[in-house]
Amino acid sequence: MGKIVTVGKAGKQRRYCSQAQYCLLVLLVPTLLFLLGAGALTTQAHTNSPQFLTSQGSIPVFQDEYKLGETFKIGNLQYRIDSVRTSTGKTEIRSPRQGNVYLFVNLTIENKSLSDVEVRSVIGFKLKDSNGQSQESSLGAFLGAKNHIDGTIRSAEAISGELGYEVSQEAKEFSLIVIPDPLDSKAKNVSVKLSIDK
Repeated sequence: MGKIVTVGKAGKQRRYCSQAQYCLLVLLVPTLLFLLGAGALTTQAHTNSPQFLTSQGSIPVFQDEYKLGETFKIGNLQYRIDSVRTSTGKTEIRSPRQGNVYLFVNLTIENKSLSDVEVRSVIGFKLKDSNGQSQESSLGAFLGAKNHIDGTIRSAEAISGELGYEVSQEAKEFSLIVIPDPLDSKAKNVSVKLSIDK
């Protein structure tokens, strides 16, 4: 372990790490940082690599903005926003704040790659209103969503479920931003225009 050394006349004690403890610390900290960063990936961190892209054949033309019901592909994941619904919270466990409603976005994600992919709704998607203001997910919206879009999508399989947000009753136009890889600064985000009739 460490040894205690008395320094000077004041009688202060200093504790020194042994060489083994120091080496363990030097190896453990970067490993933990790497694992935490790797675990934070939302959708398809590794599926944008050239080996996966070339194995999937040609890639469709990429556009920045899509509409409800359109299918689009980012890397090896294929997305489709199926529907949008609102709720005043009367049928939910928890009601939204005064002047707000819950907005639920139903979507399907299909894994077209040869490996499993992790998807996380909290950091893989953002909702903005027509003024560009980010809309927050709330506990009530989270609890009211059916089949959360979180977890592992196996190769050649798909998942469907909902994202939940709490929005102003007055807002009718939104953009759902799909963030394929939040740790890749070169990854291109996609926007899906959503309109709701209340």
